[in-house]
Amino acid sequence: MNEVNEQEVLAKIRTLLALERNYLAEERTTMAEFRNGLALTVIGPTMSTIIAYILSVFTVEKSILLDLLNFAFFSILTIVGIWISFRSQSKLRIIKKKKATIKKRTNEISKSSKEIYNLLCDCIEE
Repeated sequence: MNEVNEQEVLAKIRTLLALERNYLAEERTTMAEFRNGLALTVIGPTMSTIIAYILSVFTVEKSILLDLLNFAFFSILTIVGIWISFRSQSKLRIIKKKKATIKKRTNEISKSSKEIYNLLCDCIEE
C-alpha cells in the first residue's frame, strides 16, 4: 500500500517537473524577445543618425523629405522595440509566479512521503 502511494507521489512530482521545464522554455523565449526589443531600441536612434548623415549629401528638397521618412521609420522601430521589451517583462513576471507555485506544490507533495522528501530535500528549495 505504501509502495503505491510513493509511486503516485513520484508521478505527481514528475508531472510538476515537466511543467516547470515547459515554463523554463517559455522563460527562455521571453528573454529572447526582451533581448530583441532592447536591440531594436538601441539600434533605431543610431541607424537614424547614420542615415541622416548619409542623406545630408542630397539637395535640400530631397533631403527634408528623406530626413522625415528616416525619422518616422526609426522612431516607429524604436517604439516597437520599447513595446516588445515591456511586454516581455510582464510575461516574465507571470512565468516566475507560475514557477514559484510549481516549486511550492512540489515541496508540498514531496512532504507527503517521508522517503521521497528525504531523497529530494537537498534539491527542493523552500
